[in-house]
Amino acid sequence: MTASPPWGSLPAEVSIYTAAELRLQWLDALQTPPGESDAVELDGSAVEQFDAAGAQCLLALAHALVARGQRLQLTRASDALVSACRSLGLEDFIASTANGA
Repeated sequence: MTASPPWGSLPAEVSIYTAAELRLQWLDALQTPPGESDAVELDGSAVEQFDAAGAQCLLALAHALVARGQRLQLTRASDALVSACRSLGLEDFIASTANGA
């Protein structure tokens, strides 16, 4: 079972330039009750730019979700997202969800 919005999709840019805004959106979304879902899905197909600040933000979200009994599930990770995660040593983060797997 997966979460419904406000989660949805990652934007085209998940970087130092968007991390603060994403953090605020995700903190707001974390205030909603988790419901019955054990996973929060984020569609990564639109990601074109992803840097270490974006990774830090995403990892913070994953940690916050674990604290409330949920897990982050990236779906349909774009090639750019997969490549960046590999470059940053985060292969395990995207391994089971890359390219819609």
